[in-house]
Amino acid sequence: MTMTFIRRLCFFVPFCFLPLLLSCGHPRVEAFEAGVGRLTQDDMIRQFGYPQRLKQLPSGTEVWEYEFLSGNSRCVGYRVFFDEDRRSTKWEPLACRPDR
Repeated sequence: MTMTFIRRLCFFVPFCFLPLLLSCGHPRVEAFEAGVGRLTQDDMIRQFGYPQRLKQLPSGTEVWEYEFLSGNSRCVGYRVFFDEDRRSTKWEPLACRPDR
């Protein structure tokens, strides 16, 4: 192998992985926000995965917390509230935890 071939290979190989990395991206923030209010818990899991944290409020409301990377590796957090029928009712912004 010549040095020129190795240099070309080193330049070309990273671009081969770029589509793979982009296809494994995080859910689009807009799709998440638009889905709240119409999606059930099962829908949320199917589309966005399991939440990082969940809890049950004394009122019976279940609350899920999600954190996603969005553009420029910026973390975006959401707290999603569900009614007794397991349907999302609203969301509010959430500060991402420092370990994210």
